[in-house]
Amino acid sequence: MIREYRFPQLEKVIFGVGAVARVPQELDRLGKERAFILTGKTLATKTDLVRTLETLLEDRWVGTYSGCRQHVPSQTVTEAVARAREAQADVLISFGGGSPIDTAKLVALELLGDRQQEALPQIAISTTLSAGEFTPFAGITDEKTRVKSVRGDPRIMPKIVVLDPEVTLATPLQLWAATGIKALDHAIEALWSVNPQPVTDVLAMEAIRTLYRFLPLSVQEPHNLEARHQCQIAAWMSIFGLANVGVRLSHIFGHQIGARWDVPHGITSCITLPHCMRFLAPQTLERQVCIAHALGIPTAGRKPEEVAAEAAQTVEAFIASFGVPQRLREVGAKEEELPAVAQAVIEESTLWHRQQGAEEALLGLLRQMW
Repeated sequence: MIREYRFPQLEKVIFGVGAVARVPQELDRLGKERAFILTGKTLATKTDLVRTLETLLEDRWVGTYSGCRQHVPSQTVTEAVARAREAQADVLISFGGGSPIDTAKLVALELLGDRQQEALPQIAISTTLSAGEFTPFAGITDEKTRVKSVRGDPRIMPKIVVLDPEVTLATPLQLWAATGIKALDHAIEALWSVNPQPVTDVLAMEAIRTLYRFLPLSVQEPHNLEARHQCQIAAWMSIFGLANVGVRLSHIFGHQIGARWDVPHGITSCITLPHCMRFLAPQTLERQVCIAHALGIPTAGRKPEEVAAEAAQTVEAFIASFGVPQRLREVGAKEEELPAVAQAVIEESTLWHRQQGAEEALLGLLRQMW
């Protein structure tokens, strides 16, 4: 059987302490002179990070949109497009977590028209472990229906990603830890994909090992830049090639839970992941043994079912160690709306859409998460 592995239009990853200082040099290399920053209100008003970046860019900086919000409401994209167009931006710099990064992708999608990536490239500076900077996909929420949809285009992949552990020091610890679980979710979803790839498998396994080791240390020692940097690399590995293999269930639940009840995506993974591991175990036993192996769980001579059960228990305990919410009822979810979420999951995923009895099964799983 002949298969394909497609690489995204990501040209370069600059990583290490002080990496942000390289941004002006990259603008010069790209021949871009009008840099527009997209970020969130907290980063812009409660830290000096955005102002420092604006100063670093000198006369290349033409404006900042700081209205990026969680789950990317469509209105914020409309506002950001107007601001970037008015500024005549020739490069977009997203600065923050997944929301500014996704907003920048959607702005690029609107402004590029039929042009190629080079016409309006993006530089993504990430402050969390959500790893959205490594995909050509972006989620956007319809404020009226509270349903999130995903848009994709190879051209909206950031051209350059900057991973600088220093700029993550201002990230709240719970947000940092929860997005670390999101990265763990990426790796696990990659491993049990219906279309696994050898390169993705190897990187996902290493991402699990690295996160299991360094994420607790990065929380226990918040100023440990090496631990933070290792977590950034793990997040990168966790999502590398995910566009080739796709996601199976946990992320799809996260999209709809997050948009409907305004739950951060890192927290949605904290809620959904252990339940999805148990739910999918019968179809993914071999892959769950791989997950267990990456977690350091003994697997030799044991029944796969026993190993998979211990893997789910280990992940659940790992998540609990960070003191994050683990139940839907803890994050403002409404029990009477669970059927609507189950239906939205089915509508988003063709994999589940084709399965008879999927709505009943997924609703039952949501009730377990409740």
